[in-house]
Amino acid sequence: MTAITTNAQASPADPENETPTVPPAVLSVAQAAELLGVSEWLVLQQIRLGTLPHKRCGRRIVLSRQRLMAWLNES
Repeated sequence: MTAITTNAQASPADPENETPTVPPAVLSVAQAAELLGVSEWLVLQQIRLGTLPHKRCGRRIVLSRQRLMAWLNES
């Protein structure tokens, strides 16, 4: 009988078994703060001032990674 190897059994150091991680297209305030290296409070303050591009989905605030990076490059 042949043993079946799954990713859970494979060594995490083996690059052939690693699944590439795709960054999310839409970020939460916490994720945007982490990406920018600032506090969530500062991200929210800049949103309130109209400085950061964002959208509201009900009470939730989301930021497009693409628009955030474009904003960052133009600043």
